[in-house]
Amino acid sequence: MTAGRRVSREPYRVRRDRREVVVAIAVAALIVLVTVVAVWILAPSDESTPDLDTTTLTLPTDTTPTTETTVSTEPPVTTVAPGG
Repeated sequence: MTAGRRVSREPYRVRRDRREVVVAIAVAALIVLVTVVAVWILAPSDESTPDLDTTTLTLPTDTTPTTETTVSTEPPVTTVAPGG
């Protein structure tokens, strides 16, 4: 009889090199930093976005009618010549 191989009930854990872990953490921090800088640079400037608290609505005070033409909402009338 041959001796059986010892079977471990614990799952196999891969030992990570400390340098590999440090590089992974540094790359993750760099990705976060680049994302924050990109959002900061690409954000709209304060000049292009109006502040709702300081904007005021000015209404015209002149109530005299203007001479603009009005557009009819009725369909146009078409005439057909007899015999044609």
